[in-house]
Amino acid sequence: MTTREGTERLNREFVDWSDLRTFYAVATAGSMNAAAELMGVTQSAISKRLGQLELRLGARLLERSPAGIQLTEAGAEALDHVTTMMRASQSLENTLRGRETKTEGEVKIWANDGVLAYCITPNMGAFLSENPGLRLSLLSDRNLPKQGQGYADVVVGFDQPRQAEVISFPVATLHYCAFSSRDYIATYGSPSGLLDVAHHRVLNHTHYTENAGWKDKTAQIAGLIEPAIMTDCSASLLNAAAAGAGIAVMPSYASRLDSRLVALPIPPLASVKVWLSFHESARRVPRIRTVVSWMRNNFDRRKNPWFRDEFVPPNLFDAPSTAAWVEDKVVA
Repeated sequence: MTTREGTERLNREFVDWSDLRTFYAVATAGSMNAAAELMGVTQSAISKRLGQLELRLGARLLERSPAGIQLTEAGAEALDHVTTMMRASQSLENTLRGRETKTEGEVKIWANDGVLAYCITPNMGAFLSENPGLRLSLLSDRNLPKQGQGYADVVVGFDQPRQAEVISFPVATLHYCAFSSRDYIATYGSPSGLLDVAHHRVLNHTHYTENAGWKDKTAQIAGLIEPAIMTDCSASLLNAAAAGAGIAVMPSYASRLDSRLVALPIPPLASVKVWLSFHESARRVPRIRTVVSWMRNNFDRRKNPWFRDEFVPPNLFDAPSTAAWVEDKVVA
């Protein structure tokens, strides 16, 4: 049998793996545009591969509409099988790479944009100097698939993964407080309570209105306010608040990021756990183990009181009582 004959036989007997990966990307990302960006190809290439796959399987897998992509019944069944294949592929890759002895190569990290920008990247200089063989790919697009689905080695996010093969543990609790700038307070005054915020300019993050858990926490004021600014970027939210644009709800550590910000005398609106997770087979891969260990140190609650489970007001971050708490915990 010639090489060409062998290839043709494989094509007849097996579904093209690239077609399956394309279907998986579209189904999990929610649109052909997002899948094309994820895979680094054109939308026409995505559409062509989907057509090939549906023709090969003899079934319609996706319904395309202005609202996005919807799985058909056959598509939902196909996604279950392809997800299992993707996880098996990731497990195989991690197992074989686990034979490596050097801490080098690429590690993909997914994190919520604010956590990535303010809790992870500020500490990368020393880490990369100590591990010159590592290459880090940083992902924060909320529409892209995360770890456990073949796209990231390590995930830091607000949702605890439920897959049996994924190891996860809480590394921090973020306490979301109301902030504004000193100039804004000097001009418009400080709200006397949560409901009084409705009489001020409010800056909002789309995550607070799109995420089901956040909707419950903000329901009491959601109907009373019309945000002056709505953004999906944590850096934009922080900079706008610091510039005096209005009042924004942000993690308590925001007070450490810009001296113009002041935490308002309002109890935290929400306290959200941050989960670090990775595929169980990744424990055998030196480069991923090294990154996981470093990530855990980034959220050291002894040094960073804003990551503790109990709320520490920003004005007490450097208080002697806080330092004493650290000493007690270290001794214990």
